[in-house]
Amino acid sequence: MKRITLFVVAFVLSSILYSCGSMTYITDTWGKKGFTGKKFNKVMVMAVAKEKMVARRTIEDVVVKELNARGINAIISYDKISYGMFDKDSDGKVDNTKEAEELVKAKVGELGIDGVIVLALKDVKKDTKYVPGVPDYMPTYYYTPYYNNYFAVYDRIYSPGYYVENTDIYIESSVYDTQKEELLYSLMSETVNPTSIGDFAKSFSKALSTTLVDQKVLLK
Repeated sequence: MKRITLFVVAFVLSSILYSCGSMTYITDTWGKKGFTGKKFNKVMVMAVAKEKMVARRTIEDVVVKELNARGINAIISYDKISYGMFDKDSDGKVDNTKEAEELVKAKVGELGIDGVIVLALKDVKKDTKYVPGVPDYMPTYYYTPYYNNYFAVYDRIYSPGYYVENTDIYIESSVYDTQKEELLYSLMSETVNPTSIGDFAKSFSKALSTTLVDQKVLLK
């Protein structure tokens, strides 16, 4: 009964932790020398997620929603700049880099975009860790004589150990001025143990938008 109880407690605790969702941390930032923030008329969010259209759509949708909620005029890019525009043979490679660059620049100019945020996956790290069982000591009587302490060890019951798989996702987010064609600001983020692409997008977008707005990178 004790073993079952301990297992149930461990399960409930793990469920509570996972229900809280993933956490995203800003691990590093860079800003162009002398840059003190800029108010863009229209910002386009471009998530680089080749062959993962659902991921690209989800991330762009949520990031744009967060930025709009904070007073930044942002739009998605996946419905305006598709990979099919510069990878017509669908081999996963850009057909002509120079032509692709001109296509993107032309579309950005056509839409009146003066700022672009490029979201690029830099790394995904996974590791499995073993969490040992925790001993739970319950002596039969708290006043057990000292000469019986040796035998009390037999009353020790261990909760079962278990394995935990950790996943860390690292994203580089770069803010560009399209008129001057220069990088103004960049940051690295780490999202810990996302349970789904939706969970990741929610956690990441909040951390990103909060940093860009609160740190006055994007001015209202």
